[in-house]
Amino acid sequence: MDKKGLRRYSHSEGGIMRTKITIVLAALIVTVGLARGHAWAMGSETPAGGLTGTVHDFTNGFSKYTNTTTVGQCTFCHTPHGAITTSLLWNHELSGQTYSWDTTATMAGTPFPKFSDMTWTGPTAKCLSCHDGTVAIGAVNWFDAGHGGAGAWTGTPSVSPWIAAPINLGKASLHGLTANTSTGQATLSGIHPVAMPYPWNGQPSTYNGVTTGGNIIPNQWQTSPPGNIRIYMETAGQVSLGWNGASATTPVAATGLQGAAGIECSSCHDVHNKITADGYLLVGLGTGKGTTYLCNMCHMKY
Repeated sequence: MDKKGLRRYSHSEGGIMRTKITIVLAALIVTVGLARGHAWAMGSETPAGGLTGTVHDFTNGFSKYTNTTTVGQCTFCHTPHGAITTSLLWNHELSGQTYSWDTTATMAGTPFPKFSDMTWTGPTAKCLSCHDGTVAIGAVNWFDAGHGGAGAWTGTPSVSPWIAAPINLGKASLHGLTANTSTGQATLSGIHPVAMPYPWNGQPSTYNGVTTGGNIIPNQWQTSPPGNIRIYMETAGQVSLGWNGASATTPVAATGLQGAAGIECSSCHDVHNKITADGYLLVGLGTGKGTTYLCNMCHMKY
């Protein structure tokens, strides 16, 4: 099955991506009055309990939904051989989409960015290869290829047996995202911006070619976000982790984060469930107030 076939399948009736859910990102968490954990958790994971048993644990294939071939706990997303890219040894086919928003700038004058998952080096590109709804979940580059038996996958990329099965995961597409596989353009309308500068230490940053707008109000931003919020930095086109909240041992502003800080999907979500605090693998609480509430970890509005 070729890549076009994979995408056609991912959009077909009973396909992998069609049922939408709301994946809530930092500034869009507006539900009030829910008991913490109620209606939030996508799976049965215990916050900060590690990858095992979470929605990103594919040890048993997709056995939560149907009986399928099993894989290693890590090797569905990462592969030690034959990866699509050396960065994160990423195993899943990239979408080839260019992402943008439905508005040009924030009220503070910060332009909304555009980025392609084929060229952007931040972790968001990897997240969207599964979560933008254009590529079938089973479109991976390599797993046990050429070794025979039930685990051998064939094709380009080497695809899983699951690609031909009528699996309805209903857990992956971002609510509000509209993508067009014929044009390669996707709008993240209504979704919290990512690959976007963060005013670290109250100072403007340039990130992904976008500079913080001149109308920002510094005292409405955490100078360095508390908790386990991750802030990234871009140097010569390469993105790396610059701040890991409560886990950080030393300030990094002097080594390049100030003026080059930005946020990614994994600023607010820990895909491996090691530093999460609430459902949807959030690193802060989805309800409540104060600095343990996820929105307030970046935005000083209280």
